[in-house]
Amino acid sequence: MKNLLTMAGLALLSALATALLAFMALELMPCSWFGSASEGACGYGAVFAVMGAAPIVFLVLLVLLCIGYARRKARQVQGAP
Repeated sequence: MKNLLTMAGLALLSALATALLAFMALELMPCSWFGSASEGACGYGAVFAVMGAAPIVFLVLLVLLCIGYARRKARQVQGAP
């Protein structure tokens, strides 16, 4: 049960980090990267780019956090500091 709650916590942490990165990307990316600024077309491009990248970022962060947790737990079992 403890491992399940830890994984859920890591998933939540990964989701929060992904949301923060997505927000920062939307605020910092220049509109010129996504076409013309007429009628907000570049805004749609930026939103769709972030929506496409967010699941990949979430999964990569989650896997890295889980691997780090597993390695840390394995070291504790072996008695290493």
